[in-house]
Amino acid sequence: MTRDTISLVDACQDVWDIVVVGAGLSGTIAAREAARLGSRVLLVEKSTFPRRKVCGCFLNANALASLTQLDLSHLLVAAEAPSVRGVFISAGRRQAYLPLPTGAALSRHWLDAELAGEAIAAGVSLLLGTAAHLVDRDEDHCRLRLICGNKIVDICARIVIAADGLSGGLARETQGCTRTIQPHSRIGVSAATTFVPKGYKPGTIQMSVGRDGYIGILQVEDGHLEIAASLDPAAIRRVGLGETLQRILQQSPLPRFEGVAALKWQGTPPLSCQTTPVASHRIFFVGDAAGYIEPFTGEGMAWAMASGAAIAPIAHQAASNYSHELSRRWIAERARLLRGRMRLCRLVTQSLRNQRLTELNVSVLGHLPFLAQPFIRWLNRPHTLPSAPQ
Repeated sequence: MTRDTISLVDACQDVWDIVVVGAGLSGTIAAREAARLGSRVLLVEKSTFPRRKVCGCFLNANALASLTQLDLSHLLVAAEAPSVRGVFISAGRRQAYLPLPTGAALSRHWLDAELAGEAIAAGVSLLLGTAAHLVDRDEDHCRLRLICGNKIVDICARIVIAADGLSGGLARETQGCTRTIQPHSRIGVSAATTFVPKGYKPGTIQMSVGRDGYIGILQVEDGHLEIAASLDPAAIRRVGLGETLQRILQQSPLPRFEGVAALKWQGTPPLSCQTTPVASHRIFFVGDAAGYIEPFTGEGMAWAMASGAAIAPIAHQAASNYSHELSRRWIAERARLLRGRMRLCRLVTQSLRNQRLTELNVSVLGHLPFLAQPFIRWLNRPHTLPSAPQ
């Protein structure tokens, strides 16, 4: 079990080079890579491990390439993560099977804890069950308030990496930054079940698209199924979460799930949001905290890994020799990494809201699946990450 490596009292005794807020994929990788470069890093996470995350748990080929570049591919072997080679997609009564470049299925409660262990091994100090708030910034430091139960301390850092997810708390506390939710944004929900319906094919994603959203189902390393959905909040308000999910699944010709309403569901804030700008004086925003759109097949996890690795050398340099040019550098680097991929995913997920168009597209792909391959290959092409320290 992953545990704290430092006490709250000890954390406030010195100035940290970098404090990373949020131990998801982007935050933990950023912390690990910055520590490997020589920075003194504190990683703060409001939850304790192991914990569930609202996530489809699919590591696409791009994400696997990032793990390899980061010398972390052994985690897949240790978990015995099953390979994933295709997606069944349905809309109405139509369905298609689309081959995918080989990816892997790995639950976040396992992956996040193991990545935290890798960060600790690289020299990162970890505080779990601790909330962090930005209190003040001056020319040389940021001051953060850490809250763990009834204990409150203030700490100083030369640089803060905000990786606190869709909630974007630090963005709202940072003067000069705005956190914008896109109109008609959907919300994410997920649950886990040990029930595997007859006809489900291991090593595939099962995706059902309906008028009020879409649902993806994937079997992970220990055999249970992860169910993740992007749903219209208006539909949930109108008929309830369980009924919204059942309506989408009942329309699908894919293997039938019953009793989904009885599962323990976990939700997110609106999925489509943006922090502007993604860097401010001595603070950098990464992962979902910087901005997010609805993903399709594992893109969100791949984006998080790439951005976490890319911010590390910039933050490391900023901790020792800060200049405003480094903020501009991160804004440009994040755009280079993600802008084109996010735009394409936005077009796809927006098109899924048109049920007739989606049914037509799925019908065509059912007969001509090769038409989707250029799009699939483009989204799965590997990111080029900074070279690891020797």
